[in-house]
Amino acid sequence: MTLAASVLLSLVLSSCGSWGQDWLSITCGFETGPARELRKWHNLTPADLHNLSAQLVETEVETYFRSYLINISWSLSIDASIKVLTATKICVMSKGTREHFECIRCNYTEKFQSQTTFGHRRWQFHYIGFPVEPDMFYLISAYNLPPANIYEDSPSKSIMLTSPGSLWNPNITVCKIVAEVEVNFTTSSLGTKYAILLQECEECDVSAEMDLMTKINETRTSVRIPVSDQSNNLSVQIIPYFPKCGTDCPRRKGTLTECVQNQGTITINSAGRYVFYILAALCVILCVVTAVVCFRRINDTKQMFFLRTALQQPVKVLVVYPKEICFHHTVLVFADFLHKCCQSDVIIDMWQKRRIAEQGPVQWLAFQKEVADKVIFLVSSYTNSECDAVCHKSIGNHKDNSECMFTLAFNLFCSDMKNMSSLHKYMLVSFSEINSKETFPSALNSCAKYCLMKDIDIFCRDLSCSHR
Repeated sequence: MTLAASVLLSLVLSSCGSWGQDWLSITCGFETGPARELRKWHNLTPADLHNLSAQLVETEVETYFRSYLINISWSLSIDASIKVLTATKICVMSKGTREHFECIRCNYTEKFQSQTTFGHRRWQFHYIGFPVEPDMFYLISAYNLPPANIYEDSPSKSIMLTSPGSLWNPNITVCKIVAEVEVNFTTSSLGTKYAILLQECEECDVSAEMDLMTKINETRTSVRIPVSDQSNNLSVQIIPYFPKCGTDCPRRKGTLTECVQNQGTITINSAGRYVFYILAALCVILCVVTAVVCFRRINDTKQMFFLRTALQQPVKVLVVYPKEICFHHTVLVFADFLHKCCQSDVIIDMWQKRRIAEQGPVQWLAFQKEVADKVIFLVSSYTNSECDAVCHKSIGNHKDNSECMFTLAFNLFCSDMKNMSSLHKYMLVSFSEINSKETFPSALNSCAKYCLMKDIDIFCRDLSCSHR
């Protein structure tokens, strides 16, 4: 590890503390795998966090460019169980150009002797760390330790955070004045180095190139590049060199327009053509909207559903199933139906064995409950002996594991099913009629029930409503 990296790591790990009383603080460090408290049974466990928030903070460490860290803040609930609170674990999953999962554990240096500070305020703490990359989404979740025991509610708080980068709009204007091309664009606070390329076409060689260094506080810059008089179809590319993405930063393009100087100002002589193009585009958009409205009126409900699902973001679905169901011929077929026909991202325990081993089944289920739009309990009213005989050798002991995961998920989500505000998230699906003699837990009766393929239209409609 280099000296600069060591200094940065020590700065990050030490940037944590409390708001209020100086004598009670926290020490934070990275923790891989499940918390060690999960291996024990606890007679008392602390209440959930009262609040969790996060924001980006700028750092300038021996550089002229801006970089960001995540400042995570949390407050504790005013509850007598604070006396058994020992630590808070915070996990961050990043998603964008690459995916990354990392956790820290913040230990409280002393046991809490009171539910509030001396000023009768909530205990508040913060941690500054987790370097931020441009164009990324961050899911931040936190929970108190020791955690809830198995088959008990596992409280946690989660929030989403978006990093800057994709919001950079250079607003490029390019025009030609005699034998020069003038390029104007808005700079970014993420860096000061740029490269400007001029090309006749995308497949052609670069006809002109210029490296540019801007000032730190400069927001708009202009540069002129000499070209030949015959160069009238040039396209411009601006390549930023931000510290986090280096030479892989997204490029921005601009098109050339001929400019005329008139009394010290530059006017575009093709403004009339642009007005015509805008009006033509508006007419085309109006015709398309009218055609779509008419098309929706004359098509049936199923066609309308598949049109909507093709245009919206995929629905994340967690599928939980008991051991009686054949994994290959029922669970995988159902997952394929959700993916192809319902435009859903399916989450199944068999596909994430490694993450379950790293995080533990309880924390894996708790995390999936937060990121999933729907949780489906897949049940069956009968067993297929022929399927069992064929698949038994390839499945191995997966049936026992699936039964354990089904029971664990039911007990973990049971409190949500009793809450009317979150009951819509859970669905009970069967391939045969569901009657009162079923052997699944009675609490599932409060969930919405669907019989496939009888209720396929209603099921697909309700599944798509989770993104509205």
